[in-house]
Amino acid sequence: MYSSIKRSAALAALALVALLAVGTATAAAHGGPGRGAKRASTSALVTQAAKQLDVTRAKLVKAIQDAAVARIDVAVQDEDIDADEAEALKEEALDNLRLAVKLSRTKVVASNLGISAAQLNNGFRAARKAVAIKRIDAALAAGDIDAEQAAELKAELEDADLPGYKESGGFGFELGDRGGHGGRR
Repeated sequence: MYSSIKRSAALAALALVALLAVGTATAAAHGGPGRGAKRASTSALVTQAAKQLDVTRAKLVKAIQDAAVARIDVAVQDEDIDADEAEALKEEALDNLRLAVKLSRTKVVASNLGISAAQLNNGFRAARKAVAIKRIDAALAAGDIDAEQAAELKAELEDADLPGYKESGGFGFELGDRGGHGGRR
């Protein structure tokens, strides 16, 4: 009985992660909440993180995807999901980088790269900061914010506690909460 409940809970959690990832990607692609102004793409973040970690983007993507597949394999071994569900999740994780990041484990991605989890987290923190600075500069250039607002945002960014590899409910630093005029959390 306990095993059945555990299996159902794990399957529900994996399905929810997949559903949320697909829903978030769809909303962002179609100008969902915030019209895409709040969150940098996973692709842009991974590209910047690869630069910070001094690895190729392809190597980082493969490390993430391999970690996601490994986690799915563990769920099959634990009988939390069946082989058909696992195959569908693997296909989606290989096709959807955001889902692969959500399913992967930090320490496994780091191990796949031959670095420590701390190094991976630091690389992603630096990448988040670099992406945020680029977005601030782009908003300034587009006239969405003025120089004073850009300076304020950059100062707040310096003090921000940005997440590492795994984000904790958001990009970590967002723009656009006040009608595209440099709103802050």
